[in-house]
Amino acid sequence: MVTVSQGGGDYENLPVGRYKAQCYKIIDTGTRSESFQGQPEKKRHKLFLYWEITQQLQVENGNEVWTDVQMSDGRPFSVSKPYTASLNENATLFKDLKSWRGRSFTDEELKGFELGKVLRVTCELELIGRGDETDSRTKIEGIYKPDGGPKVVETINEAAEFDIELYCQEFKGNSSAESKKMCDIWEDLPEWMKEEIENSFEVRAAKGSSPASKDNGMSDFTKDEDPDEDIPF
Repeated sequence: MVTVSQGGGDYENLPVGRYKAQCYKIIDTGTRSESFQGQPEKKRHKLFLYWEITQQLQVENGNEVWTDVQMSDGRPFSVSKPYTASLNENATLFKDLKSWRGRSFTDEELKGFELGKVLRVTCELELIGRGDETDSRTKIEGIYKPDGGPKVVETINEAAEFDIELYCQEFKGNSSAESKKMCDIWEDLPEWMKEEIENSFEVRAAKGSSPASKDNGMSDFTKDEDPDEDIPF
């Protein structure tokens, strides 16, 4: 068992390396106008995937072995990655999902893909440095199919999916058990993420402070009526 601690603060950083993990949270933060690398502003629908880390690949006596890893308080490490909600072949989300499942998607699978299927699914993550001498944190470089293929497992953290459309129903007079659950998930999010959600076109429209966005970027994620039995997603 490897326990990692930075000391002198609450933040604990994972070193560069290869890790076993499973996805435990999906957060849809909605649509907003953003500029990228000096380009004109464009509507982008953003989401975040979260993984909990269980093991690290290490070399012992010349042999590669998987070793359990956790934070100094016994909790699993958590890492996340932001995405634009697109399954275009050039989109980072598409590329990562393709690498994670170990093969590409058929046209039929793309028409009926439900992102929530990645919850509780195992993978391997490659973490690298951020390329900044003043920042010792690591980031996700790659997401890969684990040995034996991706499997659905029980997560240590509570698995959760925040659906912004369900959340918005609370402000449209359509409250339900599902929309209230979204409110509970929202309450546990970091303040900066809450702010992103509240400033999204979807929430502002639901609260009557802006017109609804006609292109929310999530049209690719529709319900799959014929799931693949060999791969969880």
